Amino acid sequence: MRTALRNNILKGTGALVGAGLLVFAFQNCGKAGFDQAIDESSTGTVDAKSAAAPFAYDATFDQITYNSCAGAGATNKPGFFTIKAGAYANGGVAMRPEFLAFAKSNLKPVYPATDITVEQLKAFVAGTSENVEATLQMSIRTRGAPTSMLTANGSVPAVGLDFTNLMSDLTDDRIMEPIFRGLGAPANYFPLAVTSAQKVMEASINYNKDIGMAYSVRNELTNSRMLSLTYTGFRGSAFSARVPAGNKDQTIAYGKGYLMEFAAGIAPYSIAASGGNAAVRPADNNPANILNSIREIDLLNPASSTGAVWSCPEARRYVIMRTQDAALCPADSFDRLADAGYRAELEIIRRHLRPDQWDIGVDARCVVPKSGSCYMSNTGAEEPVQYNQGALCYYGVA
Repeated sequence: MRTALRNNILKGTGALVGAGLLVFAFQNCGKAGFDQAIDESSTGTVDAKSAAAPFAYDATFDQITYNSCAGAGATNKPGFFTIKAGAYANGGVAMRPEFLAFAKSNLKPVYPATDITVEQLKAFVAGTSENVEATLQMSIRTRGAPTSMLTANGSVPAVGLDFTNLMSDLTDDRIMEPIFRGLGAPANYFPLAVTSAQKVMEASINYNKDIGMAYSVRNELTNSRMLSLTYTGFRGSAFSARVPAGNKDQTIAYGKGYLMEFAAGIAPYSIAASGGNAAVRPADNNPANILNSIREIDLLNPASSTGAVWSCPEARRYVIMRTQDAALCPADSFDRLADAGYRAELEIIRRHLRPDQWDIGVDARCVVPKSGSCYMSNTGAEEPVQYNQGALCYYGVA
């Protein structure tokens, strides 16, 4: 498992943003008058302004988890996923400055106010054709063709498997409230949402039917695909990424793309198992199932070199163990909570590994599922495991 930190290069600060990316790499070798909100009362004028309004939203993740587990023990099991992503710190949904500038230029304050209000902004955006019914969606899409979604079976995309919608419609007042109240600052918690799942900006997708599928998805992500945070298309386009009105360029869309690179790597657990030898390297037959780097791109301008770069430190790679090997992943002492660094790390890991689903050894950099398994064969038997990535082992061989 590994966590990557996202550099806020887009804002030019160079500061680390959020917690970043977790990689759970198991090792079994295998935005002069006061008379009304709209300055003209004619329907034609209102419609013209609504039609001309730009897209209002800018969303980004700040933490991504890749879990390499696959097989009968992981499929449809609580806590298991292939990719989970969310916004918990500096990520979230913000109002684009272009939309705020347009609204300030085209809406008039309601007397006695001297500036347009958040309520005016919300009422306006909900009636704009560029924004109506936009919902955030996470999926794997094609680089250079973001309207094309990867599907596990090459057919109609399946929710939870090929894509997941986040929160609910962004023009729903319960979702808009914190976004527009922030006036450009990102919002990632939506307390008025109907369900607990809609209160947070988080999603997961699952390609963990078997090791072959997991390998194929990593290969696709490395060569031609990308994790994508897009917006649902206009009415009747549930799976198509939303693009600017009248757009004919098939290479752009609203949203973000995350270009991933995988490699065979060493986790801290393996270093400890090798006597603390920091120079230990993965054995030759180790799979390239460690998420090594991420580059974030703006899908409206994918060729730009100003995209954020995510850091994926070796120190945040966690090994997933079998339940029967839990003794090899000892619980940390309660006294460790006095350490601010330890608490920060635990908070990051727990965002994606719930305590009712996983036991975590932060100091040893290991985790144990409370149900399911990374290492179950098609017959339902647990495979033998070599947790030291520096040692040779062969999948399916005792």
